[in-house]
This record gives sequence, structure tokens and C-alpha cells, in this order.
Amino acid sequence: MKYNPIFISFFSIAIVLAPYSSQGQFIKDLKKRAEEAAKQTVERKTEEKSAEKTEQAIDSLFNIKLKKKAGNDTSNQEGMEMESGGFEDFQYETGYEGIPGSTESGSLQAYSKFDFIMGSDILYAEDFSKAQLGDLPDGWTTSNTLEVVELNAFQGKWLQLQKGKNLFAPLTLGTLPQDFTMEFDLILDYEPTKFAAARMFTIIFNDLESPSIKLGDFYAGSHMLALGTDKGMKYKYKKWKDSQYNERATEATPILEKSTLQRGTRVRCSIWKSKNRIRFYINEEKAFDIVQAESPDNPFRSMKFYSEVYNEGENFFISNIRMAGPPPVINRELEETGLLEATGIYFETGSDEIKPESYPTLRQIADFMIKSGGSFTIAGHTDNIGEKEANRLLSESRASSVRKTLVKTYGVDTNQLASIGFGQRYPVYPNDTPEGRAKNRRVDIINLAVYEDYEGKLIEKVYGEARK
Repeated sequence: MKYNPIFISFFSIAIVLAPYSSQGQFIKDLKKRAEEAAKQTVERKTEEKSAEKTEQAIDSLFNIKLKKKAGNDTSNQEGMEMESGGFEDFQYETGYEGIPGSTESGSLQAYSKFDFIMGSDILYAEDFSKAQLGDLPDGWTTSNTLEVVELNAFQGKWLQLQKGKNLFAPLTLGTLPQDFTMEFDLILDYEPTKFAAARMFTIIFNDLESPSIKLGDFYAGSHMLALGTDKGMKYKYKKWKDSQYNERATEATPILEKSTLQRGTRVRCSIWKSKNRIRFYINEEKAFDIVQAESPDNPFRSMKFYSEVYNEGENFFISNIRMAGPPPVINRELEETGLLEATGIYFETGSDEIKPESYPTLRQIADFMIKSGGSFTIAGHTDNIGEKEANRLLSESRASSVRKTLVKTYGVDTNQLASIGFGQRYPVYPNDTPEGRAKNRRVDIINLAVYEDYEGKLIEKVYGEARK
């Protein structure tokens, strides 16, 4: 008799995680839940294949239709209940085949030198899910106009940046930390083969106390750094009070070449600041690595964005913005605390398919597991958006997917790992803020030799000692 791999994974849980369930019933239901998850996975795969064929029939990916509705119109809310509003849940098209753990190696090869890992401590998060369509989002300022829209080709809400120059910034971010990681999604809605006198998008760091100071001045501040794209090139501009340190560069990059770039491409921009050094990534490419990005005497204190579009009907769209602390030292956290909140593991929308930008995090986790030879549990969590049981099944499926990837792709011994999903059961962080929901959407890696009674500690954190 052949058993479904998901059933085998959950059967392993019953042996390894028996001490975790404070109520006993949790383990008794594992087989039933596994069968339900397996059934749901088959149905989901069938739906995805059908949807893929439908999408291929669309003449233009970005025949944009902006769904502007009245503020109290919720007609488009249906269908977005499965852990939506999440930064790990938007469709991020990398342009590469395969995922970590698959038989195709394109993604693994592309991301083999990608070293960006998002920090676990989320400081700021914005996906505009609470913003009114057609309006300037709360907490943002602009030198021109900003508009929140929905698109026919991408989930969620986006800031639309139309023709003209626009400097804009989040006012609620506060002073920039010394060390941080950051990421956001950018849609390039233009025809790359068509000439444009200006087609530019950058993120700007400067030494001004607030981004609203001289907001409309691209060069404001004694010290500033702009990173982004300019007419199909990667772009860098650094200005210091001492002009001998100034730099400007526009360089070709395969990701933005007009021969391969299609209108409507979405790219992930990532930034890693460590003291005076800043690394800037476009998808898997490290576009710039600037050792002296910031003056030790004039640290960057604020941040803003800049867009400039020349041709009518061309746009940039930005969303899914996150800023966090520095990357976790994965080996140290697993060895010393025994718990890693792996917010750097990403999944496709509503599925357990791991995105390739998860490669650096998974690789370091696997290296530690193989070296230690110990036993580990992979626990999936969601926020409170959506139906409880659907979230629980999704979190179980995702934790199982991480387990299988660590075994099949990275060579971790299958006997070292168990996986479990709690869904929205234990909201360790507040679900009433974007930052809290982003922290709750995660996969925890537990070193069983160090961190004991994982579920008991979750209960204590959420409900207090009396419920343990």
C-alpha cells in the first residue's frame, strides 16, 4: 500500500511531537487532518493548472483595469480570505522555472549567490490593504499625487505612480535604524522597447530628520543615496558634503534588459544595511554593494521614494513594503535559543509552494541541521485573516513543504525533522497592526535539544500561565 507523503509527515509528528500537545486531542486528529490536507492539495493543484491555462489565453498581461470602488464597497473582498494581506502571500513572478525542492534547477542556480535574508523583527509593514481605493493612503505624504488601486493581473492593493515626477514617503516609519533589512515589490508597467526620455524609480536615504523636509527635492540633505532603476538600467547616486565621495552609475542588468523584459513584470527589490555598508538587490541579483554608503558623521535618518515617468499610460506600482532589523544569525539562534522565527521563507499565494528567494534562509538552516545532527520541528503559523480551519491546513501544508525541501534539496536526514501547523491558533504578536500580522505569518524552526515544550510556551505567551 502506498501512503501520501503528507500522511507520512504527519505520522512522524505523532511520534516526535507527542509532548507538545497539552490537550492530547491534537495528536489524535493528525491522521484525519493529513488526509484532509492531502485532498485539499490535489484540488488546489488542479485549480492552479486550470488557472494557468486561462492566464495564457490572455492577450496582454497588463491590459490594466483599475478597480476603483467607493470606500464602503467590499464587492471584491470575496476570494481574498486565505491569509491575504500578507507579504509572503502575493504572487511574485521571478521569471525562473522551478522552486527549491523541485526537480528543476533553474531557480536554485539563479539564487545560489543570493545572500539576502529578511530580519525577523518587523519594524514597518505596508501592503495598503486598509487603504481606500482612489485615495492617498493614511500616513503617507507626496509631492504630487498618489492613488491606491487594484489591478487585474496582481493581487492586493498598489500605489500607482503615473506620468510626471513624484517624491513620496511613509511618515509613520520614523527614524531609520542603524542596521536594517528592507524589501518591496515594484511593477514595471511600461513597454521596454518604446523610447522614453525619463523612466526612473529609486529609493532615497538622506540625513534629514523627516522625509517631509524638502520632500520635493531629489537631492535634499547634506548626505543622500538613491538606488533603483533608470530606463532599463540599474541606477546609483551618492552625494556627500565632501564631493570627492560622490558617485553616480547606471549599468546594464539582465533583469531589466529590453530584449527580455516584458511589460507588467514584477520585481522584488531588497536592501540590507549594515553600519555604513548597503547592499541593493533586484530579484536575485546583487545590483550594488556600497561599502561607504553612509557617512559615519552624518547617518541616514529618513527615507523616501522617487518616480519619474515620461510617456502617457506608463506607470510604476509599488506595494508589499517591509522593513525589519538585521538578518538573523541563524546558526547562533538555533544553537543558543533553540528557536528561529523564519520570516525569510516565502510561499506562493494560498499554497505551500516555496518561492526561490527563500534559498539563503533554507540553506543556512539545513547547514546547521546537518552539522548538529539533532532533531527539529518545523511549525507553521498564519495571521487571523481568513477561516480558521483553512489557515490551519495551509500552515500544516507549508510546514510539511519546508520539511520536504530541507530533506530532498539540502540533504537533511528525514529522521531529524517533523512538521506541524497551528494556523492562527497562537497569535504571539498583535493581529491589529500590519507589523504584527507580518510577524505572525511565519515558519518557526525549533531545535528540540534546546527549546523544550514549544506549544506550552506558545500557550503561555498568548494566554498566560493559567492556560498552560
